Amino acid sequence: MKRSAAAAALLLTVFAGTWFVLDRTEHRPRWITVETTPAAVVGGSFEVRVKLAKSVPAAQIDCTLHRANSERRGWGYLASCCSPREAVGGGTYAFVFTVPEKAETAFVFALVFIGPTGEWRDASRAVATGLVPVGPSGTAPGALKKVSLRHYPTGARAAAAGAAAERPRPSRAGSVPSAWAHPLLAALLLAGAFFAYRAGGPRTSEPGGAADERTVWLVLAAVLAASAVVEVSGFAGHLAEWGRRLAGQVRIYDYRKPFQKAIMAAAASASVGLFILFIRAMRRPGSPRRLWGAGIGVAAYITVSAMGVLSFHAVDVFRSLAWHGLSPFDALRGAGAATALVAAYLTARRKNAAILT
Repeated sequence: MKRSAAAAALLLTVFAGTWFVLDRTEHRPRWITVETTPAAVVGGSFEVRVKLAKSVPAAQIDCTLHRANSERRGWGYLASCCSPREAVGGGTYAFVFTVPEKAETAFVFALVFIGPTGEWRDASRAVATGLVPVGPSGTAPGALKKVSLRHYPTGARAAAAGAAAERPRPSRAGSVPSAWAHPLLAALLLAGAFFAYRAGGPRTSEPGGAADERTVWLVLAAVLAASAVVEVSGFAGHLAEWGRRLAGQVRIYDYRKPFQKAIMAAAASASVGLFILFIRAMRRPGSPRRLWGAGIGVAAYITVSAMGVLSFHAVDVFRSLAWHGLSPFDALRGAGAATALVAAYLTARRKNAAILT
């Protein structure tokens, strides 16, 4: 009972810790909170209520309304509501816009900025809200709700970034992931599938020849073969792109992050739980250790690959890292595939030797 409670506490700790780390990587603006109505209506009023943190120094604050098309692109200025006003830390400010009719306006978002003069060119901080859908006339906008925010580059920062981009940079050959990663992973997976199929071959008196273990080996072989096809076909990338489009169509794109973090935290917790089961199985006499090893390898490959498909920003940044063309992300997936391959190969060789004798 104590061991089960300790294991449960460990899994909960891993879940919470993973969630916390992923949440901190979002680098959300913490100096401001913004509320808007869940929808905007052409010709109707759209309120943006801003609350500054107490640590914000005295400044001028202003807010403008901008638009985006149905593809969440084609951004452009839409409206202003008033002149900049005095602002101090801890204050709350309301900006009420009349939403004008303009072609290709499917979403609106507010741009809030502060600075010594209230002019955009002098802004020291700025945030942009998540996209708010524009509904047809007569749509009830709803009550004010807190919306997601992201840092927005001020004019000074954008100019500095542009100047930095124009400066020559030293060559960084091999600093991007190489195209050979997918074929290599596919080769590892196909080899693993072949040996897993051989490991699940004719039953013998060997411990690895039990009927239930044979079925598991064949299932692993099928999973590895299917993964190889997915690896070279680019299906995972197409699936991620389809998911992003679907999230945009059903208007949950800006609310996806909690689900992404929950899924990744659950995957991390499940991985630790599987490792605990693996350690326990290794201690039992007669346990199919190679089968467990192959299962761990397949689970690692699928879990890391699934995290990439989720397209969480921090994971996308990690995927873009590379050292001499080798991505740590692909290296983790390759380690899982290689583990399954080695375990399947050793089992198949042992079974083949048992048949020959």
